[in-house]
Amino acid sequence: MTRKTLLRICSGLLLISVAACGAQDSKPKADEQAVEPLVVEAPKSNPEDSFFTPILDKLDDSLAASVKSGRVASLSYTLIKDGERVRSGFIGSRTLEGEEPVSDKTIYRIYSMTKPVTAVAILMLQEDGELDLDDPITKYLPEMKSLQVANSPGSATKSATHPVPQPPTIRQLLTHTAGFGYGDGKQDYINRQFTERKVLAAPSMDEVVRRTAAIPLKYDPGTAWSYSIASDLQGAIIERITGKSLGDFMQERIFGPLKMTDTAFYVSPEQKARLADATAWTPDTPIHLVGGPLAKMDRASVPVDYGGQGLVSTLADYERFALMLLNDGTLDGQTLLKPESVTLLRTNALPIVDPEAPQTMFKRKAGTGYGFGVGVVTDTIQSGLAAPEGTYFWDGASGTWFWIDPRNKVIFIGLQQNFSPAGVNMRASSMRSVYHAIYSE
Repeated sequence: MTRKTLLRICSGLLLISVAACGAQDSKPKADEQAVEPLVVEAPKSNPEDSFFTPILDKLDDSLAASVKSGRVASLSYTLIKDGERVRSGFIGSRTLEGEEPVSDKTIYRIYSMTKPVTAVAILMLQEDGELDLDDPITKYLPEMKSLQVANSPGSATKSATHPVPQPPTIRQLLTHTAGFGYGDGKQDYINRQFTERKVLAAPSMDEVVRRTAAIPLKYDPGTAWSYSIASDLQGAIIERITGKSLGDFMQERIFGPLKMTDTAFYVSPEQKARLADATAWTPDTPIHLVGGPLAKMDRASVPVDYGGQGLVSTLADYERFALMLLNDGTLDGQTLLKPESVTLLRTNALPIVDPEAPQTMFKRKAGTGYGFGVGVVTDTIQSGLAAPEGTYFWDGASGTWFWIDPRNKVIFIGLQQNFSPAGVNMRASSMRSVYHAIYSE
């Protein structure tokens, strides 16, 4: 029996007892004053009462350990239940050598946590009637009309190709089933082409599209799942349709309405003083600063708005974005999406159901799938994450992470900055801690 159930039973028995006593002599005597009936109210709900606090205390300690051990300079996180914060932690300093503590307003590079924001922008245009999810991307990106597909997609050397049977669709971009590569460190020929052609260092989004169009697809669209440049191409489509930069569109339609005052593709001179240091760490190399454009994050250093990896944000800002999704597209009277669009975003959409299928480029983790810009828990036990089916999540390359659990009305957001092959990813362990701590409804 859960604690909440026991409380309801005790409250109910007390009400019955009071009612029975009153029934014995319901009318006051002539020399007695009428007494107001006793009203027993259930205690006001405290979100933290939904959790076994010693486990949350241990979670605090484990998150703090990454800072104390010198792997990251800072970590900010929050756990939200029923729209209210249960726990928040602000550990370490904004700068590697400084003493300024991090806070709700510290600005972090969130990398792939940009992807669900871009997916929301695409769905907004779909609701506006500006696009259809099953439109071929060539309708907006004509540079893609002559795409080729590799006959040997995993080869380390260039292979023969064949013309794409049909162009990828926007829906396939949203689900990473369009066939594109990414240049994310993998050493097959196609991914190396993204690196060698410096696709993600192009001076404009139009040039990103042109360079991508010259690289073969990994597979025929719709036949496999592979993490890719697809979200950046979604950003290009948004810019072509609206005639605005991706950042300007997001500011007008997402960040402004949600009062996300510190989320953008670069930091202003005024915001620079709140930007967390970019650091790296490996077991053999102590934590150190990372330089270059990554350190500056100003407009001159990042001239292109990348829909798959470009945003900076704060804990306070991303909380508002997550609350909007948890509330089926609306927050504080501002409706960004219809509930059915949010449902599309957070529902597993992968057509590939067999992880052992020969053409599956990515052996998906058991018990998880993919929606629009987010991973989705499809089986609590198989996933090993302890989160219920329907929970959706994603991570960023700098070690950031979040998840949203519609069943329990739970949100968790963690922000840190680690830019090295030695990852400091704590989503899975924090998920297990939260769901070991939560009381069943």
